[in-house]
Amino acid sequence: IPKYAPDAIIGVVGTAAAATAAPAAASAAAPLLGHGKARDWSKHDKNRKVRMEGEGRIPGWIGALCYMVLGFMKEILFTIVPQKNIVMTNDRVGLTRSAMFLFVFIIIHAVGNLHVFLGPDDFNGYGYFYVRLYWTGFGFNANIVEEYILLAAVLHVCVALKRTWDISINYTVASGKLNLAISGITLLTFMMIHLFQFRFGE
Repeated sequence: IPKYAPDAIIGVVGTAAAATAAPAAASAAAPLLGHGKARDWSKHDKNRKVRMEGEGRIPGWIGALCYMVLGFMKEILFTIVPQKNIVMTNDRVGLTRSAMFLFVFIIIHAVGNLHVFLGPDDFNGYGYFYVRLYWTGFGFNANIVEEYILLAAVLHVCVALKRTWDISINYTVASGKLNLAISGITLLTFMMIHLFQFRFGE
């Protein structure tokens, strides 16, 4: 917090706060307004300027990387359904391609977790940033990352069910296919435990 959000520190909290002299009763100013760090917490003027004028241009290499990832994901999405001209081993209806959306999140999440090697301040700053993404949830009680995971998981499950339905006639389940089912159930169980601990837990 001191590194990434110093403005969020209002003052001393706890036993040390009792030793601080209380403001005079005759003072008309509220305690926070009289503090040296008091400021416009809503950032009304700044937010209005951003809404009206935008954030400006994205730096060249960052913008190129973002557009490359978006284009890559768009091409994957467009080839999941119209797959007649696409030939991939063990991917007759786009099961592997639908899993790539989840794979993109895993890479980003793993890179974010590298903050643990930079010390507690950096890792806490990473967590502070993530839990304050809820303004990106389009009005839902979730941020854009959680909505992306949900949509990617639903897409992958739907494609898997369609694939199973299409090849279920006169088809013998081999050990490799059972391994896919077991690994999928294992990953789903891990995700549920992980979300319960870090998202819905105390």
